[in-house]
Amino acid sequence: MKHYIILILLLAVVLLFGQTKPSEAKSVNYETHNAGLLSLNVYNNGSLSNLHNPYSGMNLMSQSGQWISAKKYRRNNVNQLLYWLSPIPGPGNDQMVTENDPLWNPNLLVVTDTLSTVAYDGDYDLTEFLPAYNCLSQFNPTVQYDIYNEEDRVLNSILGYPAPSEFQIPDPLGTYCFSIPQQTSFTTPGFETLSAYYYDYCPFGTVGERDWGSNSIYNQHISLGLAIHRESFSWPLQNYADAIIIRNTIINTNEVDTLFDLAISEFIDCDIYPEGQSANGYKDDVSGYVMGNYEFAYSRDWDGDNGSSSLMLGSKLIIPEFNAKHSCWYWRMGQGPDDSNPRNLNPTKRTANEKYYLATGRNPDSTYNLLLRYPQTGTDYYEQPVGNDTRFLNCLYGTQPSEIEFPEGRLCLAPSESLVYYSVYFTGTSLDELRTRCLFWENFINNDFNLGDVAQTPCLPYLYRITPSETTGFNLFWTSYSAPDNFIVKYKLVDSPSDWEEISLPGNAHNYTISAINPQDWYEVKLASVYNSGVDEIYLESRSQTVNYTQMVDISDEVQIPLLALYNYPNPFNPETHIQFSLSEPSEVSVDIYNLKGQRVKTLFQGFAESGMHTVLWNGKDNNNYDCASGVYFYKLQTKDKTLVRKMLMLK
Repeated sequence: MKHYIILILLLAVVLLFGQTKPSEAKSVNYETHNAGLLSLNVYNNGSLSNLHNPYSGMNLMSQSGQWISAKKYRRNNVNQLLYWLSPIPGPGNDQMVTENDPLWNPNLLVVTDTLSTVAYDGDYDLTEFLPAYNCLSQFNPTVQYDIYNEEDRVLNSILGYPAPSEFQIPDPLGTYCFSIPQQTSFTTPGFETLSAYYYDYCPFGTVGERDWGSNSIYNQHISLGLAIHRESFSWPLQNYADAIIIRNTIINTNEVDTLFDLAISEFIDCDIYPEGQSANGYKDDVSGYVMGNYEFAYSRDWDGDNGSSSLMLGSKLIIPEFNAKHSCWYWRMGQGPDDSNPRNLNPTKRTANEKYYLATGRNPDSTYNLLLRYPQTGTDYYEQPVGNDTRFLNCLYGTQPSEIEFPEGRLCLAPSESLVYYSVYFTGTSLDELRTRCLFWENFINNDFNLGDVAQTPCLPYLYRITPSETTGFNLFWTSYSAPDNFIVKYKLVDSPSDWEEISLPGNAHNYTISAINPQDWYEVKLASVYNSGVDEIYLESRSQTVNYTQMVDISDEVQIPLLALYNYPNPFNPETHIQFSLSEPSEVSVDIYNLKGQRVKTLFQGFAESGMHTVLWNGKDNNNYDCASGVYFYKLQTKDKTLVRKMLMLK
């Protein structure tokens, strides 16, 4: 596994950063979502790539990235506000003064910059969000670059294990490396959670611009002072496996400056065509937007490739508890918006920051940037009229200062405050199905990711580890939210036309050893779950993995299923809730309920438990069978040497 990790890091550097680098050290890192029906590479610079469905063999998206825009007051090098001396700033009228200047008066306008930071430009080799330990920080003597460069990565957690460090700005430890795995679990709504951390400024104070890529020499990047904590979630459960949800937490790290009129955008370059087809398959995509109760953008293949490109990709942005405005734009490759010199007082185009204009529902160049959210159609949707290699920008924003006040007002972020928004990538085979799935995912997020009774839901088996056995074979380890009627281990020689070898195992099994293989050969290995054997049978397979006994090395650094994983559903609840825990190995276990005073009110389980998923029910009663009062309670999972505690709320 380690040699694959090295290869991934090298590929990421080569593909994303084409300029001459100060060193060959890692600049960015990515991990891949593998739990559900969709596979997606998640980087620690705010970009995403290679979204596809390996089960249907369809490519869906080449690259995407977040764009964050806002206005910020300009200051001099001693942190004093600057004011325009002229009431109409422009070429020749660009003199600025501070409040201490004798020419200053209270009627002068403060200098305000309109800035954008992008994870992936789409038309240029350029990125402005970077992890803390990137090559630009390498020669800063205050940065422990050699120690933390390889640790500053995307962390892959299964069932909340391993946990990242607590994300804090400023970091009290001063390392800004939150992705070092901790030997504990954490509360996350995802079965598989990828955690990334990045910035548009240098948290260590390294001077100079913070952009990267071969086009950075033409680009003047001015920081907004943003720190980003990105978490992406996927699930192997039926009805939940066809989407990936991303939670973005944006922190304003400026000490005194509010970021005004914030705009959240997601740039997406969809390339929809069957895997293995010529790359020309991306040239006939068409994008559209559905308005009204839905508000999502989408892309599909123009002609469907004779039925082989049946999936459509939807993109939904959500700012919880904020009734944001929506806009969406599309353009051909090479014709996107420009913000390479955002302080230019004499731009050749309508504005120096075209990205901010698009992000806030306006268009500086109608020749190239075309409206995709187009209300004047008589229907709730609009599609671009001709398929091509298109890309779109999906946007959320608040009231602009010159507009009539929108119900939710302006979208601003004060110093040290944070904003959470969600980005949802989901699939369907028709617009009607995309509409249905859009509402499903929006309700899922608004209901705090309540999965319901997953113990009864069919689940794709998650084959999380394969190791060499002492008997010249493979040790397989897997987990599942629910217990099927039986598992089936399947393996065969790579490229062999012969049928798969199959071994049937009971539904509570979580490991198996394949023996008597040829150590020189390459094998394909996968796992199936069978539910409701018979007429109504549900058959779900994991993804195939390719392994060779002699090439396998120690993979102790891989993601491990935790000894303890714990959550309850629903939460809040009335009158009962299910408490579910997962064990990677058999153990003596106790599950107890405590009130806010620390008093134990109920013992739900005490005894020996096998590895795998377990569910216990609490009906809201204490050990004496009396009803407990409404309020906050804690449930504790205890094994021989480890403890995990979670909080829940009972409402009556």
